[in-house]
Amino acid sequence: MPTAFILNVDDYAPGRYSRTKILTQAGFEVREAATGSEALQMAKENPQLILLDVNLPDINGLEVCRRIKENPETARTIVLHLSASNVLPEHRVAGLENGADSYLTEPVAPTVLIATIRALLRAHAAEEALRHSNSELEHFATMISHELREPLRSVSTYTELLHAKLAGRLEASEEQYMTQMLAGTRRMNQRISSILEYSRAEHGRSDISDISAEEMLTEVLDELQLLVAQAGAKIEHEPLPTVRANRIGLSRVFANLITNAIKYRGAERPVITISVVPHGEHYLFAIRDNGTGIDPLFHHQIFDPFKRLHGPELSGAGLGLALCRRVIKSCGGEIWVDSSPGNGSTFYFTLPAPPKSAAFPQ
Repeated sequence: MPTAFILNVDDYAPGRYSRTKILTQAGFEVREAATGSEALQMAKENPQLILLDVNLPDINGLEVCRRIKENPETARTIVLHLSASNVLPEHRVAGLENGADSYLTEPVAPTVLIATIRALLRAHAAEEALRHSNSELEHFATMISHELREPLRSVSTYTELLHAKLAGRLEASEEQYMTQMLAGTRRMNQRISSILEYSRAEHGRSDISDISAEEMLTEVLDELQLLVAQAGAKIEHEPLPTVRANRIGLSRVFANLITNAIKYRGAERPVITISVVPHGEHYLFAIRDNGTGIDPLFHHQIFDPFKRLHGPELSGAGLGLALCRRVIKSCGGEIWVDSSPGNGSTFYFTLPAPPKSAAFPQ
């Protein structure tokens, strides 16, 4: 196993020296930085772990951690805060909520420091192994979808050509068979796309950043403009905040929930209302519709993959809500529904709010 590279950041030279000595004796490769600016620069050298003092002369250690975690090139680096002055529970909470992986207060016994570092490195190694496995699974799903799409495209193309060539010569039953064949190929293609999209949803976990939900909704409504116009749907929404989320994932959540609200509409014109309120350290979104509604018996089941409550007369692979749940949970939120038959549905989901600041609570 290669030697772990640790960046030791502390402006107090004697403390930095003694800590480097402890780490070196434990078998780690250690480099040092005395300021936040140096730490940010050296973080680009890909240390496995950064021991980061909170009180630095130029940039607060929390701000350094935030920048490291927001930079895609360094986001996976483990950050362990150390502090001899910020030792209250609220200081630890602020450090951890700001993105640090652990927080120790000094004085800390050398054995505890080394054991903590090794535990963090083990957890990180397991996470990287899982990430690699997920990447291979995504590659496999992409390959399989390509292998399935090619013969499916041939079946669809030749069926369409045959249908056109025999136009006007088919009996009613033969015309029905041909129509069902074409509809079946379209459904299969849609399901392949849905499975691929679902398999990729977890991949967005490492791409979480501050996203304007307002801008994201505007893009989605532009994408769904034709569908909304054809259904005569009315969509109303409040100004939406900035949230911590995956950009592509959030767009799919909005798109799936709005599309479902239109697809499962009742006899009246579809009316969809999107609202949001603060909810602790999260925002609580609500997407309400006046559609057919959902029996409470199925509220939990609808978020399971391939679960559909309607027959083939309505298109879909049964992965839309499963994808929504996977995206929302990967961002640190929750999603649920409040609905009953004939009374429409309200889908609720939470997303983390951006950190207010990189400073300790007073």
